[in-house]
Amino acid sequence: MHFRVRKNVVQLIRTTYDKSRKKGNNAIIGTVRLAKPELSAELRRELKAEEIAAFDAWMKTQRHTDALREELAALTLAETVARAERWFEREGDSVAARAAVAEVVLQWQTLRRLLARKGLLD
Repeated sequence: MHFRVRKNVVQLIRTTYDKSRKKGNNAIIGTVRLAKPELSAELRRELKAEEIAAFDAWMKTQRHTDALREELAALTLAETVARAERWFEREGDSVAARAAVAEVVLQWQTLRRLLARKGLLD
């Protein structure tokens, strides 16, 4: 069993060996939404116990990896903002700078509201 992320879903793929062709055969057993990564009752019936355990372990690893990415982003945000400041200084009034600034400001406002709500701003 292996897993393939496609847009907003995870495909659960079972590989079986075809002796006549002497090749592996991949079959998509089901999909799980990334927004709510839970196996449906129907999909659980299709999977073997070790495949369910493999999916659970894979999801645990994905969650841990995502948490590490978030921590790294938070801890290096000041450095990233400083680099962005230098880039915006170089770019001036370019098309690229104007395209980036709208999203940057929106995300900054969202982060600022969260920090204020958590009492992290003086």
